[in-house]
Amino acid sequence: MRKRMLIMKAVALCLSVMVVVPGCGATKEKAVTVQKEKVEEKQKQTDTIVFTDSCGREVELPAEIERIVPMGPPAQMMLLSLAPEKVVGVTQKLNEKEIKYFGKETADLPEFGSFYGSEDLNKEALLAAQPQVIIDMGEAKNGNKEDLDGLQEQLGIPTIFIESSLQTTGEAFRTLGKILGKTKEAQDLATYCETKLGMIQEGMEKIPEDQKKHYLYAGGEHGLWVVSKDSFHAEVLDMLGDNVAVLAEPTRKGSGDEISGEQLLLWNPELVIFAPNSIYNTVKEDELWSQLEAIQNNKYYQVPSAPYNWMGMPPSINRFLGMQWAANILYPEVFDYDMYEVAKEYYELFYHYQLTEEEFQSIMGNVKK
Repeated sequence: MRKRMLIMKAVALCLSVMVVVPGCGATKEKAVTVQKEKVEEKQKQTDTIVFTDSCGREVELPAEIERIVPMGPPAQMMLLSLAPEKVVGVTQKLNEKEIKYFGKETADLPEFGSFYGSEDLNKEALLAAQPQVIIDMGEAKNGNKEDLDGLQEQLGIPTIFIESSLQTTGEAFRTLGKILGKTKEAQDLATYCETKLGMIQEGMEKIPEDQKKHYLYAGGEHGLWVVSKDSFHAEVLDMLGDNVAVLAEPTRKGSGDEISGEQLLLWNPELVIFAPNSIYNTVKEDELWSQLEAIQNNKYYQVPSAPYNWMGMPPSINRFLGMQWAANILYPEVFDYDMYEVAKEYYELFYHYQLTEEEFQSIMGNVKK
């Protein structure tokens, strides 16, 4: 009964919009409404369960889910790892690096944009994909509950949020496994994430505070975009040492915050990790950066980035590979392992791809001069 009432309310809302909005707007709303009604009709023909998401929302989901779409890059990355065959649309098209690992079939999926971040969600394209559920994952945001309630009512598609911070990614995979009917695969991914995180945390406890590195993560054309300490995007950075980027009001965006050259010199980190496509290749000749001892002493590295930036951006499963790479760079005496073997295991489990040693060397080729 509750489900029927929600559907009736949603349809009534859409009909009222169609009457009020004239011209092209009415045509567009009519197209959305027609697609919405098709989706709702399919939803009514399936058995359902009640799922409580990370916002505390009780959402009625199909008992058997075969068609899903992500709402945002973190969700896209996790869903393509766990259940790529169920993904019927993407929040952003795959680039050339990603196509190599996920294949042409995934690359050909329709794109519908993002609700958060770029805020370019194409609702018509999303409805045309006829998903049974929309899944958002990542950082809990203010207003999540209201946003998802509104979107769900407007589209008539169950929409859920599953939190997946560094600490909760394992449990997030288990939750996905339950609702998608992939408990074994989800458990494998969850176990990996929790085991590797525990291994890094245990290793860091062996390092005295006065021996932990004072370092900076920098990106952008001039290297002046940083990820602030204590932000969601800095979870790995803060765990591995003293992230010197301390800002009073950091942004929540993955691009970070832009700082001045004066601030960079004041921080004067002993080691620098550069994001992909930054100033890494020319930093030695740069008038500003060349003043830092980290650069003068060749204590700087570039993050590997195939198919994603290993350190995050977006902050998702890629960080579990990046934390192992960064720990090995920062404290090789504690984290002494073969990075090819680490990467090979990760790529097979999360990307379903057999990484060769030649491919690994190519990925790592520009990490350190």
